[in-house]
Amino acid sequence: MKRSIKHVGALVSALAVAVASACVPAMAADPAPVPAMKARLAAKVPLTGLVRAGDALIAVGDYGTVVRSTDSGRTWIQADVPVSTLLTEAHFVDAQHGWVVGHGGVILTTTDGGVRWTLQQELADKPVLLSVHFTSLDKGFAVGAYGTAWRTTDGGRKWSPMKVGEGADADMHLNHLFATRSGALFIAAEGGLAFRSTDGGDTWVSLPTGVSGSLWSGLESGAGEIVLLGMSGRVLRSRDGGDSWQVTEDESAQSITAGVVDGDGGFIAVGSGGVVLKVHGRLQSEIRPDRQNLAAVQIAPDGAVVVAGQLGVERMNGER
Repeated sequence: MKRSIKHVGALVSALAVAVASACVPAMAADPAPVPAMKARLAAKVPLTGLVRAGDALIAVGDYGTVVRSTDSGRTWIQADVPVSTLLTEAHFVDAQHGWVVGHGGVILTTTDGGVRWTLQQELADKPVLLSVHFTSLDKGFAVGAYGTAWRTTDGGRKWSPMKVGEGADADMHLNHLFATRSGALFIAAEGGLAFRSTDGGDTWVSLPTGVSGSLWSGLESGAGEIVLLGMSGRVLRSRDGGDSWQVTEDESAQSITAGVVDGDGGFIAVGSGGVVLKVHGRLQSEIRPDRQNLAAVQIAPDGAVVVAGQLGVERMNGER
């Protein structure tokens, strides 16, 4: 089975090298982290994550880049970041407190809405981290390549390993962790795998999805459906908490990498090749003319759709 990890465009091959490197034991004396270099066009580097922090938007990506917008994505300011490694995902538990994860087991944190960032942890063995999610100021989770799973109960000051898969499933890439409004946790994973925890991450069960391609992301729709997004244009929806799934395949057959709930009870998803899906009961798709690979999507405070990918971050459809 071909092992792959979510990313964008020209960085795919670089990620494969980085994953292999991350699994090699660290030398006794690791060099000090190199801060991210400031760049005039920082918002146009390849970006992999995009989140809301109150009325601000935060995007993260390659070279340790973190950019922040307070005008719904029209302009962006690069933040000072203490590392220059690839950053993969961000999550905010409220408007001020957030975390970012990336390669090398890096976990960054902010307490001022993303203006300033500090290096909170470099996890043991420097794993490739792909997703971070906090359910409160104290309790959080970070997952990633080759079954990497960690948890914290003190706001990220200390992290401990967490067991998710068993047997052959224990080594699969864990691509994205998210929570539902009821408090259940879900992980979208490699090889069509999905996992669920209903006890705050203490125990996990594998869910039969009926698909074999990797699942890159997930969310809970406004209507309460559990949604998983994956390879070949697949959108999986469950109305019973993940016990059974309805599978729809977009005719574009492009990988669907991320989604966000919109204001009408549906959701918008994006993926490779410039595909954009709008799902309100039925699925509608379009292909952006630039065909750039998209890694993340958010709804800005003014209602505009903002996307991030291989060409950076922008408001959709030329909106100003």
